[in-house]
Amino acid sequence: MAELGMSPNQQDHGPPYVPMNATPGQHPNVRQDVAASAVFLFLYIVSAVCHQATFQTNRRKGHKFLMSWAMFGFAMARFGTLIFRIAWACRPYNGSVALTATIFVFLGVLVIYCVVLLLSVRTLRARQPTFGWNPWLDNFIKANYWALLVVVLVVIPFGILSGYTKDEELLNACAWIEKVGVLYFFLLNLIAPVLYFLALFMPRPKDVPPENFGTGSMRAKLIILGVVLFFTVFISGFRFGVAWSPYRPLSDPAWYDSRAAFYIIELGFELVITFTLIFTRFDRRFWIPNGSKQPGDYSRIDPDGKEHAQIHLQHQQEKSGAQAEETS
Repeated sequence: MAELGMSPNQQDHGPPYVPMNATPGQHPNVRQDVAASAVFLFLYIVSAVCHQATFQTNRRKGHKFLMSWAMFGFAMARFGTLIFRIAWACRPYNGSVALTATIFVFLGVLVIYCVVLLLSVRTLRARQPTFGWNPWLDNFIKANYWALLVVVLVVIPFGILSGYTKDEELLNACAWIEKVGVLYFFLLNLIAPVLYFLALFMPRPKDVPPENFGTGSMRAKLIILGVVLFFTVFISGFRFGVAWSPYRPLSDPAWYDSRAAFYIIELGFELVITFTLIFTRFDRRFWIPNGSKQPGDYSRIDPDGKEHAQIHLQHQQEKSGAQAEETS
């Protein structure tokens, strides 16, 4: 968000000021951006409607799945992103619109980061109950959610400040704070794939048996989560690389500042994630009973409120084991 220097055309426009440096997607204009933004706007509206309809349908059935509501919030954030991008294209020297559009781009994807991390935690706890339910891991995840909130509360004010000053030293400080924030977002995103691979490759636990949860097979869950993780980490890594690259002038943008990179890698990949979650019914596949706090709780009941068949099987195995010990 922080940009160094101001364009010659904006001396009488601001504060806030429109940045003179190249930004992801470049400065929008009517000819190149309005139509493309309108298409993406429509797709995000569709995803918002789908997630909200899913959330409300499940809520009426007593089936709580707040991640559908969170993804609805993400889609609405992108709705705001594209509305302000179109407005910026129509009013290219309006610093307030430019600053708001930049902030929406910066913040929206954080919802996906949190959702993907939570899905990874659930998968790890199901496949590796002893490790996944360890209190230190739970505290580590919670600490990172709080750290994310702190970083956002620090980065956003400095991002706004960068639009209201021409002081080069202050702009440079704002830029470094943004870089550190993006670095943390990238490191936060690496937690989810680490948990995913631990769930996938750690030896099968012997003390507490793994369990399935929600609907569908664990194999399907791993494939879905693997696809979503790939695109999420790709987006985060791309943003990290852009933030830490040297600033380029508007007249000489880098490839990563191009409209193609912005619409495909950022907005396009985000749409792949959100529609993957919709079409695979992640609200049922990754659902867990309320109050789950120990191994075995995930498979206690299924999303329809019925006792999971795995519970009966586990009880039968325990009973058979006890009888075998008594016989011996």
